[in-house]
Amino acid sequence: MPGPGRGWVVVRAPRLDARALLDALERGDFYASTGVELTDYQTNARQVTVNVKTTPLSKYRIQFVGSSGQLLQEVTEPVATYDVRGNEGYVRARVIESNGRLAWCQPIIVPPRPSSGNPLP
Repeated sequence: MPGPGRGWVVVRAPRLDARALLDALERGDFYASTGVELTDYQTNARQVTVNVKTTPLSKYRIQFVGSSGQLLQEVTEPVATYDVRGNEGYVRARVIESNGRLAWCQPIIVPPRPSSGNPLP
């Protein structure tokens, strides 16, 4: 379904004004879509959770993708949580609808875990 006007971003902002929207965009508090809607998207240092607003004629796959596009986990339910392991580089949620529509969230950066070895003197 390529074409102008078929994609948009949904911004989580406290008010519908320019400053609040720009602040949310700068924080990465938004997702992009070509038709899939989310009811919620939450992240913290340990988990990423996605809730899809379902429609009766569609099925959904939620994919969690890491650096280099590696598929970390795939769930065929409208709600999914990914537990961060610490070696992903980043984690991004992508939702694929059976009718070809998509949504994708901003990645969260996963800092490398500290080495468990002894530091050199």
